[in-house]
Amino acid sequence: MKKRNLVLLIAAAIALLGSVLYLLLDRGDRTFSWLAFGLALGGAVITLLPLKTKLAFAPILPTALYAAAFGLVLRVALPSLSDVWNGVNFIGGNAVLGMTFAGVYLLCGILGCIACFMNGDVDPSR
Repeated sequence: MKKRNLVLLIAAAIALLGSVLYLLLDRGDRTFSWLAFGLALGGAVITLLPLKTKLAFAPILPTALYAAAFGLVLRVALPSLSDVWNGVNFIGGNAVLGMTFAGVYLLCGILGCIACFMNGDVDPSR
């Protein structure tokens, strides 16, 4: 198995677990977005494309979906975070959960970026 595929699988597992937790923990809050949930879940599913094909651009597809999910979660959670920064409860929402899931999708995006620049097998003799 290539190192790139291993990194992509780790990112997909984190995104899948993060998406399930995002749905379970944050669904009733203002910091939840169905679109961000779908983007992260789609990124985890589309990871099969780089694993099954030899297309050079395939690892960028799940990475782009993770980055879009990160940006959307951050955009939705930012008003709640501004309440925390200002010490008021004007907009509401759980800023901690919003930032946590933004961090999860950022981690997946970073792992995807790393995988985009990787190639080579695990075999060190090559």
